[in-house]
Amino acid sequence: MSESVLKVIFIGLDNSGKTSILYILEGKFAQIASLKPTIRFTRTDFNILGLPIKIWDLGGQEQYRSEYLGREQYFRGTDVLYYIIDIQDSKRFTESVEYFLSILEVFEKINPEKYPYIQVFLHKYDPYLKGFPEMTEKVSTLKSLFAELSKTVNFTFFETTIYNFEEVSRAFVAGILKVLPKGEVIQEVLRDFMKKTESSAIMLLDENVLLIAEAFKDEQSRNVCRICGPYFANMAERLREYDLFAPDTIEVEMKGQWLFFKHIDHLKTGFYLIFFTKNKENFTRINELLPVFTKDIVNLITYIL
Repeated sequence: MSESVLKVIFIGLDNSGKTSILYILEGKFAQIASLKPTIRFTRTDFNILGLPIKIWDLGGQEQYRSEYLGREQYFRGTDVLYYIIDIQDSKRFTESVEYFLSILEVFEKINPEKYPYIQVFLHKYDPYLKGFPEMTEKVSTLKSLFAELSKTVNFTFFETTIYNFEEVSRAFVAGILKVLPKGEVIQEVLRDFMKKTESSAIMLLDENVLLIAEAFKDEQSRNVCRICGPYFANMAERLREYDLFAPDTIEVEMKGQWLFFKHIDHLKTGFYLIFFTKNKENFTRINELLPVFTKDIVNLITYIL
């Protein structure tokens, strides 16, 4: 595994939800209710498929914002920056955009030729708000404020909420894979394996139950993997945590169709593979090709990431 450590920053105004996102990613769901404002900053060690990541959570109170902007060392060496905006607090949209501009100015001073990869989370877009015309208008207004910036700086919008782990997970991992050499190759390996095994969908999760990559033939098959995969992985991780009988393989019949769940260990790195197929006979093909496929994935993790 590469010895390099990625530096990731979560930043935004106070009460935008930065720390709650990190708690979701770490599986600390029960602690969210008792969260207090971040004092200055916190640093957290994280990993994806064994790749070490140092996450900086920068408090959003005004006095801390002034401190960060005045000291380049907070931002120097940043690989990925996640900028968090409370989509429900439209009164602070302008303030949030101005803070984002100030951050970009710091990166301009550090290295005008190379910005970190940037993602903007339109956060607190909770399920009950989906489809509301008022919320759609807020999103449109906010994106229009960023419109001019997008002509000079590349960044991607994601709509997130702590009530949807899958959305947060996918957005976070997408940022990490963007800065890794050939990180998207994993996606191609999954597509190739899906074709060879005639599967309808395949998903790769790491031991944090983060969605690393997926391939699918149709939305229904993808949704089956997205719903079932994380539940099986969470169950296996909890059993492993208590040194109980964690399953390495699970086969489930679903009205004539089949879900295949597999845990794979490699040195200190573990991951989960979930396959959905409409023909149980495909399990034979999957098991035949799985050793080579596993080796390919491990090689990607070890030598490319």
